[in-house]
Amino acid sequence: MILYTSMPGELVFPTDAAEFGKQKMVTHNGIPLLVEMEGGQDCTVIRIMSSDPNHFMDEKYTPGTKITLA
Repeated sequence: MILYTSMPGELVFPTDAAEFGKQKMVTHNGIPLLVEMEGGQDCTVIRIMSSDPNHFMDEKYTPGTKITLA
């Protein structure tokens, strides 16, 4: 199905607000990250919020990677 609209995707397909409640901004080893908390100190990287290109090249912080906060 193709949907032609000028409306943003967030309005057409709204996301459940509870999903955003799990997200948190953290700094891990000097790299600002948006993570989804899974319980305790375990989380999954959603997005790298840094402007340093070297942070994006570090495979330890690619989106979807599981990390443990200290």
